[in-house]
Amino acid sequence: MGLQHKAIVKKELASKKRAITKAENRIKELDKLFTSIYEDKTSGVLTENCFKMLAEQYEQEQEELKEKVKTLSGEIEQQEQESNNVERFIAKVHKYFDLQELTPDVLNDLVKRVEVYAPVKIDGRWTQFIDIYYDFIGLLPMSLLQSKMNNSIA
Repeated sequence: MGLQHKAIVKKELASKKRAITKAENRIKELDKLFTSIYEDKTSGVLTENCFKMLAEQYEQEQEELKEKVKTLSGEIEQQEQESNNVERFIAKVHKYFDLQELTPDVLNDLVKRVEVYAPVKIDGRWTQFIDIYYDFIGLLPMSLLQSKMNNSIA
């Protein structure tokens, strides 16, 4: 994971955490507002219709905020898990930095599974596609691997 990508992910996580905090604070504020309008209704300051209208608005906003918090929390958890998995995979790859020979043990340690597809004829040549799913991170897009190889060759 590049430093630039890490910085972007970290910035996204911080933004989502701020949004959660803001939503949770608003939920608490709505609780207080609901209590206030209930007191105003019981003391006769607020009509029944006005109370119902405000209560519905507050409840609807609270439900939307709770759903937003739930969604953002799930996204944060998923991003953090993906980041941890990448870090664990990188640590595993570093064990094999000076690898001279690809052995079955190394392959079993790094690769989760390999999917081999039936050969197809493209532009008169037979081509066979494979997908390699790595431990912790899954399938790496070929475009990412090719760009990394092209950068290392140049």
